[in-house]
Amino acid sequence: MPAPRITTVIVNAEQPERLISFWCAFFQTEVAVQDAGITWLARSAEGAVGFGIQQVDRKRGTHTETHLDIEVDDLDVAQQQVEALGGELRAVRRLPDGFEWRVMADPDGNEFCLFTH
Repeated sequence: MPAPRITTVIVNAEQPERLISFWCAFFQTEVAVQDAGITWLARSAEGAVGFGIQQVDRKRGTHTETHLDIEVDDLDVAQQQVEALGGELRAVRRLPDGFEWRVMADPDGNEFCLFTH
């Protein structure tokens, strides 16, 4: 039996249009299809994880214990892009070895992290 694998990430939103614009711009992609309350973004590459925004009547809470870690080429440029799109910086974290990541939030407050290698 093959090992389980992550194929899709879904973000819940009460007002999905705002998040559709944000994530399409950040991932430099477009809407692939809208179906049954979920808007799917076009995948950036063959085998890439699917990303969808699902309309919900009410979000379950303001914080989850699951978040996205997104690798970028330049932390400062990516942070500026997120902020220009309506997101915000929540925290800068750094390990003793110098590894740094930025905790960001999209316009709905969904947190995600930016990092570089």
